[in-house]
Amino acid sequence: MDARKVALFMELAGQKEATEFVSGDEATRCLGAQLLLSEVLEYIIKGLGVSPEFNGQKIIDPECFHYKAAEQPSRLEMLDGLCDVAYTMYWNALAFGIPLEQGFELVCDNNLEKFVALPDWTGAIGDLEPENWDCGMDIEWPETVVAVTVVEVAGGVRFAVGKDVHGKVRKPSSFEPVTLEPLVL
Repeated sequence: MDARKVALFMELAGQKEATEFVSGDEATRCLGAQLLLSEVLEYIIKGLGVSPEFNGQKIIDPECFHYKAAEQPSRLEMLDGLCDVAYTMYWNALAFGIPLEQGFELVCDNNLEKFVALPDWTGAIGDLEPENWDCGMDIEWPETVVAVTVVEVAGGVRFAVGKDVHGKVRKPSSFEPVTLEPLVL
């Protein structure tokens, strides 16, 4: 797997790519936990059709948790835990014959569509006022979006990005879900 498209996503989202091993601030750690756990739960609940339970309560919504940093992170446990996640991800792909590499490429490309390309943008770079969130293109954002920002990446290409209160990138109305069906037929 190649992480270059993930790095581009992070750049567009205004998220810092670390050049060395860091523990990260509380907000970044909570966002990392939210992103990882919600995707793992989506695979378990929607993919495998398994409803995990916690204290007798079925977990049926991958987004049902709230995150708060409770203690200092351990770099050793961060590395060990993420390696275990990667290992079990590959185990599942091999056990079920899932075309993971091909799907990953499609998902990476699709995730970049969460950013609205602004090829003719003449406005300022930075946060937009709510009345300009449509970017002159009739774009609508989910109610959870609290900020829409215009960013510029290499080559002067500009994009609009909408984020919720936790900094998670949210899908604009122009977003179309990834088509993975050809990989599973």
